[in-house]
Amino acid sequence: MVTVKPRIRVKAGDTTGATASVSQSYASARPSQALSGWHPSLLSADASWLDARDTSVARIRDLERNEGWVSSGIDKQVDMLVGGTFRLNAKPDALALGIDEDAARELGRQIQAEWRGYAEDPTFRCDAERQLPFAGIMGLIAREFVTTGESLCVLRWKERSGWPFATAMQVIDPDRLSNPHNGLDTDRLCGGVERDEDGEPVAYHIRRAHPGDVFMRGARSTTWERIPRWDDLGFAQRPKVLHVYDKKRPGQTRGVSRLVSTLIKLKMLSRYSEAEVKTAAINATIVGAIYTQMGSDYAAERLGEESAVADWDLFNAQRADFYQQSARVMDENRFITLFPTDRLDLNTQPRQTAGYPAFQTAFLQAFAAALGVSYEQLSMDWSQVNYSSARAALNEVWRGVARLRAILTWSAANLIYYAFLEEALDSGRIALPEGARDFYEAPAAWLRGEWIGPARGYIDPVKEAQAAVLRMDAQISTLERESAEQGSDYETILAQLAREREDRRRLGLSDPGTDMGVTAPTDEPAGQGAQTGGQAT
Repeated sequence: MVTVKPRIRVKAGDTTGATASVSQSYASARPSQALSGWHPSLLSADASWLDARDTSVARIRDLERNEGWVSSGIDKQVDMLVGGTFRLNAKPDALALGIDEDAARELGRQIQAEWRGYAEDPTFRCDAERQLPFAGIMGLIAREFVTTGESLCVLRWKERSGWPFATAMQVIDPDRLSNPHNGLDTDRLCGGVERDEDGEPVAYHIRRAHPGDVFMRGARSTTWERIPRWDDLGFAQRPKVLHVYDKKRPGQTRGVSRLVSTLIKLKMLSRYSEAEVKTAAINATIVGAIYTQMGSDYAAERLGEESAVADWDLFNAQRADFYQQSARVMDENRFITLFPTDRLDLNTQPRQTAGYPAFQTAFLQAFAAALGVSYEQLSMDWSQVNYSSARAALNEVWRGVARLRAILTWSAANLIYYAFLEEALDSGRIALPEGARDFYEAPAAWLRGEWIGPARGYIDPVKEAQAAVLRMDAQISTLERESAEQGSDYETILAQLAREREDRRRLGLSDPGTDMGVTAPTDEPAGQGAQTGGQAT
């Protein structure tokens, strides 16, 4: 007999029935033995992170200092995001600025020339601490972003005689961003970030020194500076504080490190690896063991029951003295003479570590996935991959790199570029095109451009170079795009090719890809060889 359970009908105002019905809709919320004891709190982004932030970041930094896997993974992520170069390719929007294309190209060349002088200054005048060029500053911002989940930079104004620009960048340790006097979070002040009623950050409260330097810096570690997010110029706003983080939830004030999800496993792997190494080292140092063959009956008869302990100690002392005095050494080979009742057993049992490589691989794969790099990059183990799998892994990694680089671009690089270009235009170092719109009226048109990071690299240079040529021949890609993917500027390449072609022509050398022999220099236009009996090619 089949019993049919009646359908639950919820009447208006019957909240008890509604709750009972809804609780059965999704298996994830039903009582289950597999999920027993799992009752996480429903918290906001800030409530779930800010209390745990300092402890989590301290543990991450400890792993970075002491674990090669973590340090190497962070280095590789930073190398892909910024690397050793982070160049600007300025392309002002001619249509939005109200100028023609030629004027926009000339404006872009002026901007890039001034930017190179500012960003690549060998005396580091773009850095408030006079230690890094622009690429180094972006690398430091990227490192903090990858490690702790957020970066902080303040744009200072440092006017000095003979300096072309007063705009200077200063990277701040995010640990210094906190509520004054470690006060409780409120609706308008949370994690050191002051917000308005709409949630827009308006100011940042930054300690004058790191909280861990209280004995070194004294009162500076216990005093805060309120820095507005924007410098209010009256007619416009200039960026002042750059806060870089990946905002994953509405209302999130501070960045969360990507390493927190694997932090416990990484520490377990560290302890397991250390224990394996120690055990293997101890096992390797134990050559063997000497056992006495004197049985318990013989020992009782020889030593007696009353003075067993004292006589046993004397027996062992005699054995030890025997081994110290009976060693025979000849030509670095030791001949062992055993005590009459002893035997020697050599240590021939190796340490069983068959499961350790698989265990380590599983942990490193999880860590690589959390960090956004491939397992092969992290472990430097390429023995199990071929071209197709390596290329597929690189494509997946590169999509994540492109997204993180976009965050660095709009949160830091573009705002630094904004401050630089504003000062360059205001000082007259860049000539305004006739009829161009005002900078404050159309900042996006003035700042339009691309940031060229490190090269993606080749797995198979021949195949990938051929693919690039095919894409350009099919007009689905450009030299600019292909060059940028390899960390180069196409205009620099074309200018260099023109110089090299002129040098080859002057020296009578053929172009690459043709006969590499020496040909006589000529000023004869192409095609005139047919008039003298030759064949134009």
